[in-house]
Amino acid sequence: MQIFFTKETSWLQKWDEYIQNSERGLYNQLSDWILFYSNFGFDYELLLATENQQIVGGCAMVVAKASLFKFAIVPCGPIINKDQQSEIDVLILKLKEKAVQLGCCYFQISLPVLSNESSAIFTNYSISNYPENGLYYSGNIGTKFKFVIPLYGMRLLDLRNSTIENLSANFSKNHKRSYQKALQNNLDFAFVNSPEQIKSAYSCFERNAKDKGYGLRDFKSMETMLTTLVDKGFAKIGICYHDQKIAGAIYVIKAGQRWIYINGGVLKEFQSLNVSVFMHAKIIEMSIATKLQSYDISVGGSKGVVQFKAGFGSQLYEFIPTRYFVLNSFRFSLYQKLFPFLQKNKAVIAKWLLVFKQKK
Repeated sequence: MQIFFTKETSWLQKWDEYIQNSERGLYNQLSDWILFYSNFGFDYELLLATENQQIVGGCAMVVAKASLFKFAIVPCGPIINKDQQSEIDVLILKLKEKAVQLGCCYFQISLPVLSNESSAIFTNYSISNYPENGLYYSGNIGTKFKFVIPLYGMRLLDLRNSTIENLSANFSKNHKRSYQKALQNNLDFAFVNSPEQIKSAYSCFERNAKDKGYGLRDFKSMETMLTTLVDKGFAKIGICYHDQKIAGAIYVIKAGQRWIYINGGVLKEFQSLNVSVFMHAKIIEMSIATKLQSYDISVGGSKGVVQFKAGFGSQLYEFIPTRYFVLNSFRFSLYQKLFPFLQKNKAVIAKWLLVFKQKK
C-alpha cells in the first residue's frame, strides 16, 4: 500500500469515482464539497491509499485558517476497502502528523464506525470491528471547532427487491395517508439543471429556512458547488409543481452507491398538499429504478424533522462520537477564549471572508 497527500486534478477525479463506486463513499468527501470551504479561506489536504495505482482508501481533510490559528478537520473518514481496513490507524496517524506539520493547533476527526453494528442491515457501508484500543479512541470526545460540521451517521431506507407501493405499506400511518393524498393533489415533479432553475429551487430552501427559523448559506456562496455537482451527475435537484407553480424543491447527492438527502423545502402556501412526502417518494422511485439498494434520508434536524424521516420506515445508523486532539495547547486555549465572539458573529465573519476572497 502506498500512502500520500495530493491535490492533482487527475487524483481528485479518481477520488470522486472511488466515492461513487465504493459502498463506503461519503458525500462530504467529494472534492467539490471539500473545495467549497475555499469560499471561507479554508484549504484542504487529500490523503490517498493506493495499491497498483488503484485507490483503496483515503479522505479529505479541511484546513481552516484564522490569524494565529489553524485547525485540521476530517468531516468524516478515512474510508477504506474492507480488505485493507486493518490499516485505518496508519491513515489516521498520517492525517494527525500532517496537521502537526502544517502548524495546526487542533485536529478533529469523525470516523465512520457504527455505534451499534449488531443492528445494522447494511454493514458494508462503514468500517467494521474497529479495535477498542485504536488510535481514534485516544482523542477527546467532542467538537470544539464548530465551523466544519461532522457527519454523525446515516438514516437508511432498505430498497432491495421492493417497489414504492410495497415500501409505502411500511410507512407510518400519517405518511401512508399523506402519500395517498399527495397522489391526488395534481402534483408534478421534475429534475432541473439550468442555473436559473437551480436558483429557483434554492429559493424554496431559503424561504423554508426563514419560515422555520434556521440558518442557511446564501445562494451566491453555494451556486458554484451546486451547479458543478449537478453537471457531473453527482447531485440532483428536483422541483415539485402544483398547477404549474413551484410548491417545493429537494436536493440529493449520490455517494456510496446511494442517494443522500441534503436539503428540501416546501413553500408555506402549499404545506397542506403533502409535498415533502411526495418529493421523497420520487427520490425513492428513482433509486429503485436504477437498482440502488438504499436511500439515505440523512440524520439530524429538529424533533419533528427526525419523526418525519423515521416515518418512511428508515433505520438510524449512528456513528461513534467525534474525537479531537489538541496539538498546541497555548494557541488552542487562546482560541477557546475568543470562541464566544467568533460563534456569535459566525454569519458576519463568513460573509466577510467571502467578500475578501473575491476582492483578492
